[in-house]
Amino acid sequence: MIGKLIKFLIVVVLLGAAIVAGYALLFDLPTEKTEIVVPVTPLGQ
Repeated sequence: MIGKLIKFLIVVVLLGAAIVAGYALLFDLPTEKTEIVVPVTPLGQ
């Protein structure tokens, strides 16, 4: 009884990991690229 439960939980975890990996691969959308300009001043001034 406990063995079947452990096997079921392992299958569910592996299936969930496969779903997450598939989602990450198939729906990987590019991020919006924006240029950030930060003025830098020397420490002595």
